[in-house]
Amino acid sequence: MPLTIPPELKKITPYVRRAEELDKDKANAESRLVAYYSRQYAVHTGIDLATSAAGKTCLGELLSALEQEKPAMDSFTREEAKFLCRKFADKIFDKADLEDRTGTATKDTAKTFYAAASFLEILNQFYNKKTEEE
Repeated sequence: MPLTIPPELKKITPYVRRAEELDKDKANAESRLVAYYSRQYAVHTGIDLATSAAGKTCLGELLSALEQEKPAMDSFTREEAKFLCRKFADKIFDKADLEDRTGTATKDTAKTFYAAASFLEILNQFYNKKTEEE
C-alpha cells in the first residue's frame, strides 16, 4: 500500500512514488539502491516542510524504511552510489528520448520523462553545494 503523504509534503511525492515503483522490481539490484536514495532525498527535502504531526509521521515512516535498507546500502561508497543512480537516471531518460526521437512517443513516454526527471533530481544529494559554488 502506498505511503500516505500529507499535503504539506506534496513536494516529496514524486520521489516516494518512484521508490515505491522500484520496490516492485525485484529482478534489478540497482532498483533497490535507487529506491533507497529516492527516499533519502525525499526525507532531506521534507524535513523543512513537515510542520504537522501527519508530516512528521510520514517522514518517520520513510526513515524507518531507510534504516531497514541501510546495512545493504553500506556496501556501496558514496561515489559508487552516485554513479549507479546517475546510470539508472540516464537509462530511463534515454528510453524516453529514443521513443520521442523515433516518433513512437505516447502518454507513457511523457510519464517516463517525468520519472527520469525525478531520478535526475535525486542526484543533487550527492553534490556539496559549497564545492559547486566555488
